[in-house]
Amino acid sequence: MISPTSSSEAFRKGGRKGAKRVMIVITDGESHDSPDLEKVIEDSERDNVTRYAVAVLGYYNRRGINPEAFLNEIKFIASDPDDKHFFNVTDEAALKDIVDALGERIFSLEGTNKNEISFGLEMSQAGFSSHVVEDGILLGAVGAYDWNGAVLKETSGGKVIPLRESYLQEFPEELKNHGAYLGYTVSSVVSSKRERIYVAGAPRFNHTGKVILFSMHGDGNLTIHQALKGEQIGSYYGSEISSLDADGDGVTDALLVGAPTFFSEGRERGKVYVYALQGNLFVPGGALLDLPSYQNSRFGSCIAAVPDLNQDSYNDLVVGAPLEDEHQGAVYVFLGFRRTVLRKYKQRIAAADLAPGLMYFGISIHGQLDLDEDGLVDVAVGSLGNAVLLW
Repeated sequence: MISPTSSSEAFRKGGRKGAKRVMIVITDGESHDSPDLEKVIEDSERDNVTRYAVAVLGYYNRRGINPEAFLNEIKFIASDPDDKHFFNVTDEAALKDIVDALGERIFSLEGTNKNEISFGLEMSQAGFSSHVVEDGILLGAVGAYDWNGAVLKETSGGKVIPLRESYLQEFPEELKNHGAYLGYTVSSVVSSKRERIYVAGAPRFNHTGKVILFSMHGDGNLTIHQALKGEQIGSYYGSEISSLDADGDGVTDALLVGAPTFFSEGRERGKVYVYALQGNLFVPGGALLDLPSYQNSRFGSCIAAVPDLNQDSYNDLVVGAPLEDEHQGAVYVFLGFRRTVLRKYKQRIAAADLAPGLMYFGISIHGQLDLDEDGLVDVAVGSLGNAVLLW
């Protein structure tokens, strides 16, 4: 169950200095090395390891066996007091019922101070996403505030860090156990009033995802102007966002929101939602159309607005589908037109047609530079271990 070697090696090699040490033991039967158990527990106590123990009683219940000896052993393994560190479930399927309770107790070990039981910015992962704006850089921090997430801004005058309370309008406290991952992606749009509005995705919000449009003030407060919500559990709506100024007048014409794991017809096809600017709000305008196929594709894993590719004076869009063609991948080119983007793709570029061995082509896209100086933008497409340049 727990060997002296494995427990000591795991905690004495590596790990951040001062970090809390946690061991979770999940078992459905008594140990076969019980003579070692007392020594292991002594070592764990000495090394200040907090031990959570979960007894799964399915085997005992199905065979009518008295579990008393088993439960006593598991309670011995768990740290004191038992009511905080020992769990038992009737069968394997019931394990999911204790996840939230166990998670809360582990998270509380590294709160901000002795009286705080939740995370602030300790696990923020600032820089998970980034976006350059006029006065600084937006940084997504998906782990902030118990993984509800946050958006920070680095400026020449210092950091702007919105308080947890700034997000409560759209990320209420009662959903704290379902980390929203706000800041998974960050971007911005320009409204019809020519105001810069920030955009951030929270692909795990309430399991269906959410995108917020907001302004950030120097004192750390936010003004949330609009929230867009996903429609399908697990679709990761808001994990990718892009804005398109099709006619180049400086005002955003379309906001594109990716849901790459959107499930349709028995597979993860993915979906890219189109929102059109009307006044100061974005309204639903349908979805982009990819190649109909019966395979996983994760269309919308990456969305990139690019300068005019076909020289019709309108800016365009490139979308990645890295799982198409048995994970070889493909990208789609959509043309901008007037103040929108055409929903039907103009060109599909498949990795299988470019070079042998390319995998996950379309996982990332960048199209802003003219590297060969021919007056046309070149598009760089990322894949597993390779970058492909298209012109």
